[in-house]
Amino acid sequence: MRKILVAEDDILLATIHEITLSEAGFDVLVCRDGEQALEAMDAFDPDLLITDFSMPRMNGGELIRATRRRRGARTAVLLASARDEHLLKDDERGDARLEKPISPARLLGAVRDLEARWGRAA
Repeated sequence: MRKILVAEDDILLATIHEITLSEAGFDVLVCRDGEQALEAMDAFDPDLLITDFSMPRMNGGELIRATRRRRGARTAVLLASARDEHLLKDDERGDARLEKPISPARLLGAVRDLEARWGRAA
């Protein structure tokens, strides 16, 4: 996984994600909401989408569904959210979930786990 699209409306958290992943060698694009992420998806062509659930304009569940319709399984999805697991619908879960609060080490570990599952080594 080389290219990671981050959809996160919390500016501080988005910046921490961007720095963590960039320093680990990933090409990172940060979007502030789901609509912006969806608009950027085709041009950026991410291997991985990391999305929050609660965002303005388009929430993470809607973004995950739209990503699956548009890209199928070409883009892995990591849901990074504090939303209770039992409130998520099956098509809102993504391929992996990381519960907030998220440290840089936990984020990088989750990305590396997805890399191992998808066979897309960084």
